[in-house]
Formats: sequence, structure tokens, C-alpha cells
Amino acid sequence: MSSAPLTRLGHAIRNMRQHRGLTQQDLASRAGVPRRKVIEVEQGSPRVAIETYAKVAHALGGELSVAPARRPTLEELREIFTDED
Repeated sequence: MSSAPLTRLGHAIRNMRQHRGLTQQDLASRAGVPRRKVIEVEQGSPRVAIETYAKVAHALGGELSVAPARRPTLEELREIFTDED
């Protein structure tokens, strides 16, 4: 499994933290997790439980949700459904 979605999530969490003027330790205290976990979350580590990502996001006033990454373009759909025979 690619860790790209977790990397994007980690970057978003770091941006939220920085925008709010919080240190990693501040966020860790608010989320009830060790500072090391906040570091791993911000790096998008797949070794961190999704529950920890949720706690950290909640401590920033955010939440995790599931949404499509993006819809395919018309050209991408044409490539998929074009008969190559």
C-alpha cells in the first residue's frame, strides 16, 4: 500500500498545527499522545494507528473523513474504455 495518502494527511496536520502556532509538544499534550507520535503523524507514518491520527486531528479542531481522492477525467475514462483490439 502506498503511504502517499498518509503523507498528505501528515503534511495537512503539520500545516494546521503551525497555522495555530502550536509546538509539537503542545499538540501532543492536547491530543494525549507522546510528542514522538505527533512527529510520526506529521511524517505520515503507516506504523501509527489511525486512532492516533484521529486524536491529533481532533486536538486541532479537525476530523478525519473518507472522500474520493479525485474523479477521473474524461480522457482517462476514454483510455480505460477504448477497445484496443
